[in-house]
Amino acid sequence: MKPKKTFEILATIVALTMAAVAQSAPESAPAAPEHYFFYQLVLLRRPANAPQLDPDAEKKLQDAHTANIRKLTTQGKLVMAGPLLDDAALREIFVLKTQTEPEAERWTRTDPAVKANRLAPEYHIWIQPTNTFRTPPESNPMETYTLVLYRRGEKSQQHNGWDPILQDHLAYLRSLRESGKMVVGGPFRDGTGDSTHLLIFAATPEEASQIVARDPFVLAGEVKPEVHPWSTQQGVLPK
Repeated sequence: MKPKKTFEILATIVALTMAAVAQSAPESAPAAPEHYFFYQLVLLRRPANAPQLDPDAEKKLQDAHTANIRKLTTQGKLVMAGPLLDDAALREIFVLKTQTEPEAERWTRTDPAVKANRLAPEYHIWIQPTNTFRTPPESNPMETYTLVLYRRGEKSQQHNGWDPILQDHLAYLRSLRESGKMVVGGPFRDGTGDSTHLLIFAATPEEASQIVARDPFVLAGEVKPEVHPWSTQQGVLPK
């Protein structure tokens, strides 16, 4: 079989694997296809019972939180992190280079803000190409993106890999990536909880809202987009 044809078949299999949301979380993650990795994506939310802190204590905790992010990055465990820039309950995301939730939990629990119950983690399997994330110099500043979290819509349902609406949705996401409108994104593999996809755009929240409004899954009520301004260190993502 010709190498080009082999690559096209692999790409199709990976796309379908990424799109198929399982009935329940697997006991252990299966091996990822070559050149892809089953990262653990952590959504960090502010719990309703989070303790109130005075300004000095909050700054001290934030400094410790930032120092731990640097430590996890230096150790090669954290490949992307960044805060949301609005006042939503979702405060931050981590992408951890591990294929197992227990290991992701151990790493996340080293965070002082998690220990203090200021942030509550939610874990998802997120398949991405291994060359998606870069390690820029620590001196690089932060840069702004728009993060879109898809939540289950009123008409959410299970689909097999060949359902027309799923194929249309996949084709739309591929077009966004190929055109450069979407920097990185894809559905969660585990199929647990209310969150189903994470997409990141090099665009304003208004532009990103208009883009995702045309996604066949959004139009059909399968998912509803939650749009937030977000930032991460410059050079972590291709732009």
